Amino acid sequence: MIGDFSTVIQRGDRIGIVGANGAGKTTLVKIMLRELQPTSGKVSLGTKLEVAYSDQLREHLDPEKNLIDNVCGGQEFIEIGGRRRHAISYLGDFLFSPERVRTPVKALSGGEQNRAVLARLFSRPANLLVLDEPTNDLDIETLELLEEILLDFDGTVILVSHDRAFMDNVVTSLLVLEGDGGVSEHAGSYSDWEARGHTLTGGRPPEGGLGLPPPAAIVLI
Repeated sequence: MIGDFSTVIQRGDRIGIVGANGAGKTTLVKIMLRELQPTSGKVSLGTKLEVAYSDQLREHLDPEKNLIDNVCGGQEFIEIGGRRRHAISYLGDFLFSPERVRTPVKALSGGEQNRAVLARLFSRPANLLVLDEPTNDLDIETLELLEEILLDFDGTVILVSHDRAFMDNVVTSLLVLEGDGGVSEHAGSYSDWEARGHTLTGGRPPEGGLGLPPPAAIVLI
């Protein structure tokens, strides 16, 4: 049960969602995106939202196809942020050499496949990025790349992560799941929150399913 919680998320907000394992972080994200329906309360989305969502299962990559096929739909050029980019140039932003872009995904290293997932995610038009544990299994080089991309992104970021240092560098406020169904909002980074004497407690929320008891509401503008 997630309850007694109302918030308004505005363009440009950079929000980290934290809580103990099983507290409902992914559930809250899916309620926000209306992938799950709350048993009560409401979720309102702005009319011009373009969402790019990468969940814990990651984007599917066809192992038999190369990067240009997987990321750029086989096209020589791709539109990124309203600009026409050459596919090889765009993939170069994700540390792929021209020789590697035509390599089947199954022949790429684990780190390269993770970068391919990010390249595919950021190729989509979006003003809201929702990232659920994006740093899992990333090497240092890819982690630094992701951080740089997020800092340059001028839309809204909602981030679920156990990587506190990464979260400190990316987010400016937190939604903390208390483990009893409550959600609290805090300005600042994870380290700021800790410095004010807070720690993660609790675990799995009480039985009873999903909920946002009235008058709870989530509004994404």
